[in-house]
Amino acid sequence: MLIVINFKSTLLIFFVLLSFIGHSQSFVFKGVVKDKSKKQTLAFVNIISNNGIGATTNIDGKFEMTLNDNSKSLKLSYIGYEAKTIEVDRINKTHTIYLNPKIFDLEEVEIFPGINPAHRIIDSVLVHRDENNQKKIKKFSYVSYDKMNITVDADSLMYKDTSELKSNERRMQGFLKKQDIFLLETVTERKYMSPDLNQETVLATRVSGFKDPVVAFMISQLQSTSFYDPQINILNKNYVNPISRGSKNKYFFLIEDTTYSSSGDTIFMISFRPKVKALFDGMKGFLYINQYKWAIQNVKAQPPNDSSGISVKIQQSYQLIDDQWFPNQLNTDITFNGMQVGSDSSAYPLVGKGRSYIRDVNLNPSIKRSQFGYHEVEIEPNATKRKGEFWKEYRVDSLTARELETYRVLDSIGKEANFEKMAATAQTLLIGKIPLWVFDFDLDKIIHYNDYEGLYLGLGLHTNERVSKKVKVGGFWGYGFGDKTAKYGGDLTLKLHKRSESVVKLNYYNTVKESGSVNFFDDKFQSWNADYFYKFFVNRMNKTIGGDISYSFRLRPLRDFKWNISYRYNKKEAFENYNFTSSQFTTPITEFNFSEINLGFRFSFREKVIETTKGQISFGSKYPVVWVNLTKGIADLGGDFNYTRFDIKVKKTHKINYFGEFSWQMEAGIIDGEIPASNLYNTRASFSTFTIFAPNSFATMRINEFLSDKYANLFLTHDFGNLLFKFGNYKPQLLLLTNITFGSLDNKSNHNNYNLKTLNLGFYESGIIIRKLLNLELMDLGLGAMYRYGPYSFNETIDNFAFKISLFYAL
Repeated sequence: MLIVINFKSTLLIFFVLLSFIGHSQSFVFKGVVKDKSKKQTLAFVNIISNNGIGATTNIDGKFEMTLNDNSKSLKLSYIGYEAKTIEVDRINKTHTIYLNPKIFDLEEVEIFPGINPAHRIIDSVLVHRDENNQKKIKKFSYVSYDKMNITVDADSLMYKDTSELKSNERRMQGFLKKQDIFLLETVTERKYMSPDLNQETVLATRVSGFKDPVVAFMISQLQSTSFYDPQINILNKNYVNPISRGSKNKYFFLIEDTTYSSSGDTIFMISFRPKVKALFDGMKGFLYINQYKWAIQNVKAQPPNDSSGISVKIQQSYQLIDDQWFPNQLNTDITFNGMQVGSDSSAYPLVGKGRSYIRDVNLNPSIKRSQFGYHEVEIEPNATKRKGEFWKEYRVDSLTARELETYRVLDSIGKEANFEKMAATAQTLLIGKIPLWVFDFDLDKIIHYNDYEGLYLGLGLHTNERVSKKVKVGGFWGYGFGDKTAKYGGDLTLKLHKRSESVVKLNYYNTVKESGSVNFFDDKFQSWNADYFYKFFVNRMNKTIGGDISYSFRLRPLRDFKWNISYRYNKKEAFENYNFTSSQFTTPITEFNFSEINLGFRFSFREKVIETTKGQISFGSKYPVVWVNLTKGIADLGGDFNYTRFDIKVKKTHKINYFGEFSWQMEAGIIDGEIPASNLYNTRASFSTFTIFAPNSFATMRINEFLSDKYANLFLTHDFGNLLFKFGNYKPQLLLLTNITFGSLDNKSNHNNYNLKTLNLGFYESGIIIRKLLNLELMDLGLGAMYRYGPYSFNETIDNFAFKISLFYAL
């Protein structure tokens, strides 16, 4: 029988056979690598087969590699652990591999002669830093799934035989096998446009024990999402990035190992730590540098020698997407060493394990600036109501039985104990209010002190959301034991639109107001804020009857601005025996009527405002913040004076690697028109020979010493942090300060019975404050001195000094 096969059929059979042979020769080998003693997964373990196929465990300790029949063994190596070689097993689908820890101390390594070879790699990373930094991309978008488990760090307990445990240890072991202490999940969509226009929309959020959580959890709140920034933020504290200019002089780098990626690129594993006796806020850890584009592929970092009771470890993993390195997972592990569970002999710290998985990355999305919302972080209205199918789509793995039990138990307890109410109460306390039934009591209206009113006792309250989420009604009454006068007032607030912060407010008051003060529409007095300590020294106030109506709001296209429009009417009485004359009032007057229209705004470029289910929280901006008020006094609307007033304030803090923080605040104002001293500029002064330190005030200036209708203030502060002094856990903090002001006053003769001076020649003072001489965690105390010099200095040297005790709260 003759069989004829044409050329095309022969070729087809050849490729089918070749495909079959190739498939039979290759296979996928999967596994997870763990610490043998703690049973914790190990990220970024180097793995290489005997025939040169390389891989690295991911941030969760898992790996997957394609091997062939020539792959007989795998060698695993990891800093701090004994190297291990295993035989390739093709039978089991998933392999769990344990590595034994060994003694390892980075401090043992000091200096090698010649050029450190790691520096060449660090230099190459710096050269390509902008190319690999995702924040330098024109625009991108992605979706992230974040999860945080709060549990007890008791791994050693979990693997002990129950027969060897005490009764309380058995109970803890049984509890932890069933559930965690707390569990949070969030799905977030992020959009970004260069430079720094960022929008994170919370699509779903779930917090164990809460039906409507106050705030959504996101890993981006715990650590920087790019390891290319000059400073890395961890738990709202900045640390000098080892990949930054000048880092080779401050950090010690060492090449610990090399391996290869699945595409054959060399990966250098480099350890880093601050050099011995180096004084700066640095980190220690490991960098995994891929030779392709000299990019960070993985990083592990933690602040060294933490003494705050909280230790943090972060991990970041990057992958190539369309030839661009981009993060794909972020881990944050927080150990609360000061919060122990169990008895003294067997106590274990609380630990938070945060994971963020990034997916659906688009490096050229079709997004426009008009699509960005009012705030950097906004929560979708139905984010807390997402069902199982939605979560199933975004979860990397299904919830474990332990996690499901955590939700079940805590949701039940939360409903019974009313966690929602407890969280709302805590949030209310943080903004200076005490919630009770349908009212919120205002802390600043209960008690305060100044040199005019003396001790003030009173009561202020407002209706809360239990009455209405849109309407708030309130008032206050109080009595000053120094001026022996009662004060009272009332207000009505209408919340028109939550997301745009559109609010209408009406006020009426019969009170006293500081003479010559400068206020901006969003000023909020907080008794624990050191910036308001200058109010203790105020001894000149005007009795005032009046009211105002204001409308504040944001506009979506200009979300960095917050606007305020208002009308105010005040009737003020002169202080003491002061009286006022002018070209309009030739007969002295002691009562003044002010009718004002005001337009103001606050501009904070790329401010990180996080929307919560209850309101907004600002985490500040890295750019200068600007306040502007333009006021027009109108006699035709019931006032006595026609005038124009312009006020501006700008403040900024610069975080400088290896030098601490430099802060400055500039204020200026000008008034065009003849008005009484009550509404001019009385420079903030806080002098007493020995008293409390009031930042952004003039510590050596006597109270009411100067009066101006045009002025400019400049407050300069350099905070060295822990850079200069460090004695174990005792870390005093040095602040250098210089304050300068200029001013002038037209029509001095208008102000009768007022012993005033002007600031035409300039006022200067400088000094030091040493903070944290006594550190009580919630607050710290220090000492310092300020010295007055220049044209307005006194002849007696001692009169130019003011000695201070500093008090700062950790709120």
